[in-house]
Amino acid sequence: MNKTWLAIVLAISLLSCGKENFDPKLPPITGVPVTAIPPVPITVNIDQSHRGFNIASDFEGLSYETGLLVENPDFLNENNAVLIQLIKNLGKGILRIGGNTSDEIDWSGSNNQNPASLALKPSDIDRLSGFSRAIGWPVLFGLNLGKYDTLAAANEALYISNNLKTNLYALQSGNEPDAFKWRGHRKSYNYEDYRTEWETYFTAVKKAAPDVHFAGPDVDPFNAKWIGSFSADEHSKVRLLDGHYYSTGPASDSSITYHDLLKPNTKLNGYLLQFSKIAAHYHAPYRISECNSIFNGGKPGVSDSFASALWALDLMWTVAENHGQGINFHGGGPRFAYTPIVGANGIYTARPEYYAMLAFKYGSAESAIIPATILNPRDYNNCTVYAAANKNGSYSVTLINKETAKNFSFTIQLTKTASAIKILRLTAPTIESTSGTTFGGSSVAPDGTFAEQTTGQSTINGKSFVVTVPAGSAAVVTVLQ
Repeated sequence: MNKTWLAIVLAISLLSCGKENFDPKLPPITGVPVTAIPPVPITVNIDQSHRGFNIASDFEGLSYETGLLVENPDFLNENNAVLIQLIKNLGKGILRIGGNTSDEIDWSGSNNQNPASLALKPSDIDRLSGFSRAIGWPVLFGLNLGKYDTLAAANEALYISNNLKTNLYALQSGNEPDAFKWRGHRKSYNYEDYRTEWETYFTAVKKAAPDVHFAGPDVDPFNAKWIGSFSADEHSKVRLLDGHYYSTGPASDSSITYHDLLKPNTKLNGYLLQFSKIAAHYHAPYRISECNSIFNGGKPGVSDSFASALWALDLMWTVAENHGQGINFHGGGPRFAYTPIVGANGIYTARPEYYAMLAFKYGSAESAIIPATILNPRDYNNCTVYAAANKNGSYSVTLINKETAKNFSFTIQLTKTASAIKILRLTAPTIESTSGTTFGGSSVAPDGTFAEQTTGQSTINGKSFVVTVPAGSAAVVTVLQ
């Protein structure tokens, strides 16, 4: 072994893994294949005796623009068998309809419209209702507050309520209303203006459809001030508090690369902590009702790369650890680089983020979070570990390695003796790959079905085991008692 190689190995072996202080400027090791680099040893303690926050069974969700209902009737359609199957693979969830177009499209109240019109028609809601029944997900639906019309909102809400019935989770009024002053409203538009309009809508809608529920305030990322004010004023009138989150942007920023998805967002934990405290104070659940990697539609080659899968998996667990009720990934057609499922020319394809959603489902379904502690973390290593106690008596450990040139060997230390483990890996050819993602050794079939490969179980009969997670990959380990 030459001195250069020995120095590399020694440098790597001295490092252990932490959740903070990842430096994307740290150059990768060159001249040595990642697969040939000895893994860095990491020790993780899993405390199986302390069950924490119960992860909601409908934690996962998708978010689509209202305009999609009008522009592409075949997308959210009960006859779209492939999309329906793709969503069913994820288990229970919530479908959110909103986005910027929810404040741009009028409610027509009639199907007799010019085909070129972008007005929302009863037939659009009929299709949405059929689709929601087909996937078994209730709908969080956004009313148009951008074009302030109380009568139209009440009539629209009544039609939606009559058609979706129990599949209507809640209504929202206004998409990112805290940004209205930058999107055509008067520059002085503020929270008090929003509150007045929101209450007027609430009163009119409840008069027309008394049984509907509301949610809000559906604000821009990191606006805890509006969330706090809205919660103080309206918490008794809503079943859900919600806001948005995007990791970075805009998509037009040429400096953004996949490294920006892999490094921790220093503002995220503070935002979620504030959200969680507000929700707990008013005894109301909160949800990230619209989110994705890079705002303004995502950046091709970044938002649709495998790095986005590692980002999304880590984000879901971060929201869960901060007691969030769930998260809705925004997307739709090919103009959205970040969409988990893309529909183009009648073909529906799962992108990397979708596989992250599958991994989260397998690692969290009907589970309660339990403590997972990485021992002796050091700087310049980027990995995270999450654990959960499952309803069926097993345990799950999710290991995420967001390094590009470091493999990690995780020694998992349990507090209870386990009989066996099963490992399902989230992988792709490279971290920049936009295709070839697999979970559990499988990819989604053309008909939308998914089944992980049966790789067998490893017998351990002990309180510790070792799992190696290569650079730029993740693993979901099921621990059997």
